[in-house]
Amino acid sequence: MKKLSIIFCTLLASWLLLFDQQIILQTSSASIDDYTLTSEQMAVVKNRNVISSENIANTDDDHMSNSVIGHEYSDDLEDMEDIYESESSSDDIIELNVGGQKMVTYRSTLTAVPNSSLALLFTKDLKDKTKLKRKHKKIKFFDYNPIQFAYLLDQLRSMKRMPKISAYELNIIAPPADVRFNFSTMLFELGLTPDRFLSPLVGVHLNLSTDSLIGWKECFRGAYNISFDDQILTNTCKGNRLLVACRSTTDEKTLVVAGVGKREDLLHPCSSNTYCAAEMKNSIGFYYAKNQAWGFEGRPKDFIANYHGKGRGRFPGIPRGSFALNPCDSSDQNSEYRLCWSLAANIGRGGGDRCGSSTNLHNTDGWERLIYQVD
Repeated sequence: MKKLSIIFCTLLASWLLLFDQQIILQTSSASIDDYTLTSEQMAVVKNRNVISSENIANTDDDHMSNSVIGHEYSDDLEDMEDIYESESSSDDIIELNVGGQKMVTYRSTLTAVPNSSLALLFTKDLKDKTKLKRKHKKIKFFDYNPIQFAYLLDQLRSMKRMPKISAYELNIIAPPADVRFNFSTMLFELGLTPDRFLSPLVGVHLNLSTDSLIGWKECFRGAYNISFDDQILTNTCKGNRLLVACRSTTDEKTLVVAGVGKREDLLHPCSSNTYCAAEMKNSIGFYYAKNQAWGFEGRPKDFIANYHGKGRGRFPGIPRGSFALNPCDSSDQNSEYRLCWSLAANIGRGGGDRCGSSTNLHNTDGWERLIYQVD
């Protein structure tokens, strides 16, 4: 009887264990049916799995020892990784080390002046991806005064929020005198000086090599024995700034005299067709005698005028500060800094065209007029 009790208890325990397992299996099956994932949810799960797998695969020294920002940048452009393929943000945050001080800003701030040396360091759209190498990534370091660099960043932040201006019109202001030392050097090294985009920028220049021109595009060239049509200034050369020059055909690489002016200053009217007074800006003044002549008067930077003030000039009937037109400028004062072209509309064109100190060139094909422009 005792043996029968033991056998019965064993069978009962086995039956109860089997019953519990069936209940568990049924419950599990029901829960799967009740929480079936949609196709969209399955896609999310799969994507998460892919991301998770990539994260696990990238746990080498190059990735584990850096923050996200530090991971993206190195001290050399050729060391930069192909970051634009992995980043989804078009204006991500950049961390800098400037003279040992941490600074954080947006990429758009550092690239506010396109094609500057600073912008090229942080431009994503690098053309030659084949040169990019996988190396240990570093936070970008600049060996500059952090106070000066912060002063620069504030101005770049303002620039990116304002309407776009031409790079040669940059006007980055230096900080107060007590922290100004080396600020201009920093701007030069970062490619944030106007003459990096346009040279020469202002003024009058003698014996200027055409190889030294930066940013200028030729829009007109013509021989001196063909009268100049001033319609070229409105129909052909439409730039906001012009470089007007002349040269001998025996040396096409050298501009004997060249003057730079803004469009609004190029046609400063003369009060009379017998004399004119140019309005000087940056040691150069353009003038325009309607239907007669167009040109400029230039002066050396250290020039001190000896004829300013009231009263008569060197010639009777010519006010002080003016020069005679017959039909072109024939003054011999600072003669090498002067240029004059008589206009095609001048019916009684008698000549007088000049290129610096060389005058009466209107009948020669050995001299050329040139105009360059920028947008």
